[in-house]
Amino acid sequence: MTEPAIPGLTRHYVTVGQRQLHYRRAGSGPPLIALHRLPRSSQDLEPFIQAASKQFTVIAPDMAGYGQSFALDEPADNLDPLCDDLGALIDALGLNAVSLYGEQAGAALALSFAHHAPKRVIALAAWDLDLPGALDLPPSATAPLPPFEPQWDGSHLAWLWAMLREQTAFHPWHTPALNTRLDADMPDPSELQRRMNQFLSSGIHGRGYEAGYNAARTFNAQDILRDISCPTLVVARQRYDGLDPWRGVLSTASDLRKSMADEQTKGEAQALTFLSERRVEANVPPPPQVASIPGVLWHDYVSVDGGQLHFQCNADAETVPLLVQHDAASSIGTVEPITQSFVGKRSVFAFDMPGSGCSDRIIPTDGVEMDVYADVLAAGLGQLGLDQIDFYGMWGGGFVGLELALQNPSQVRRLIMSNVFEHTKAEQAELIANYTPDVSPVWHGGHLMQCWHQMRDQGIYYPWFKRDRTGVIWREPFLATDMVHERVCSLLKAGNMYRTAYHAHFTYPTYDKLSQTPVPTLLATSEWDPNNPHTRAAADAAPACKFQILDEDFYKWGESFLPFLEADRAV
Repeated sequence: MTEPAIPGLTRHYVTVGQRQLHYRRAGSGPPLIALHRLPRSSQDLEPFIQAASKQFTVIAPDMAGYGQSFALDEPADNLDPLCDDLGALIDALGLNAVSLYGEQAGAALALSFAHHAPKRVIALAAWDLDLPGALDLPPSATAPLPPFEPQWDGSHLAWLWAMLREQTAFHPWHTPALNTRLDADMPDPSELQRRMNQFLSSGIHGRGYEAGYNAARTFNAQDILRDISCPTLVVARQRYDGLDPWRGVLSTASDLRKSMADEQTKGEAQALTFLSERRVEANVPPPPQVASIPGVLWHDYVSVDGGQLHFQCNADAETVPLLVQHDAASSIGTVEPITQSFVGKRSVFAFDMPGSGCSDRIIPTDGVEMDVYADVLAAGLGQLGLDQIDFYGMWGGGFVGLELALQNPSQVRRLIMSNVFEHTKAEQAELIANYTPDVSPVWHGGHLMQCWHQMRDQGIYYPWFKRDRTGVIWREPFLATDMVHERVCSLLKAGNMYRTAYHAHFTYPTYDKLSQTPVPTLLATSEWDPNNPHTRAAADAAPACKFQILDEDFYKWGESFLPFLEADRAV
């Protein structure tokens, strides 16, 4: 599931041209840039970041197209565009010369950057760098990587889990052989799940994960190390030992060191010792404010007690900000088509709720009611100086806005809630018992197929677990594979925190709360939604609320809300 904040480690964005790069930061002292392996993100480096932060200000960016960093405008044929990206990041952070640490493809990028901009690198340590000519590999080792494409039956997730397990046994993972075998433990399921979530954040929910690999494949250690000019340490795995991995790689540089390590923690420790011995004191400016990007939903974080909330934003239009809120087992990606539809028309925000998406888990894992979510959101809005907002919430996301309005009527100007519901005690008990089964990862990956069919069945049964004739949703099924895949990605990221949110939604006294709404409120539903009767009943219970039937096309919902939002518009 989503994780609590790590004390002293914060996450940030920096704007580079029309794109954003995401990075983690911790510690104090001179700057050290840490570069992750592929297909992962800077999250994978958190143990190293924590260790190195005792001596350095560690900045660990997500490479372009991985983690939360925007992809390059065009796929890179080599590492040069990624070197340019790294240089732009260093400039944007107000840094001059830095130390570099990298793993695998990150090590290749670190060496390429040191070759590309030698005056900007103080010292460099590379761990688990692929060494040309060190192993006799079959042609499959250099064959194009298979694409990742969601399949209607969820089989792509089974492939991904198998690939992640294979990565821990062989390197390269797609070439199983004795001389590619890794001397390493198979990670536990929770660690494999963390890696899977990182993979699914690359490209478009995993599609395009190979882009960085393809760029890194052009890297030639022999050419780079021959000309490297900064103090450099290359630490290789013991699997290379005795195979003369350094043939053709030895450099004439005066300060090239090489070493072996039989496990990652030892390799990281050797790298950190090397870099620490070559520290050059320098001041590191605080993180710069994020610059907006016209026409684009850009990202940022806001700090609240216990961690950070992640949000999207566009403020091209000067209006009362509209907050678009997702529901349980979801994230800002689920509502992004609606958020995007307001760009240029409304100042618009969308937050990942705590325990969902990229926000920290800063609430308890059970026993949480809707007021807790509203409290956290209110704290984030306060930190951003948003004294008045309009609010739209989808399904249970609307309850957060209603609670916010009840807590502070002056903060919410207008409230829109779509597809709301209220359940009887018997229905609540049935839903709590069956709607949110445990999605904890298991070693063989079987939980992935559970999540896939769970999300897919929501499009053909209501409730999804009532898979008999009484549960059939009689409408054209909405089973688009990309939509189901996006929902599953959000669910896997939230993990069992989705149960916390759903349980708060299921037990919410919607009708009573709506009868007390202190702000102009619009209730909306689509004809096809299984909760349509609930929303109509809510409108009957709160006659002061307006009621609207939504277009069958989900992508048109945002525009249909504009007349309500613009009535007596206050800027």
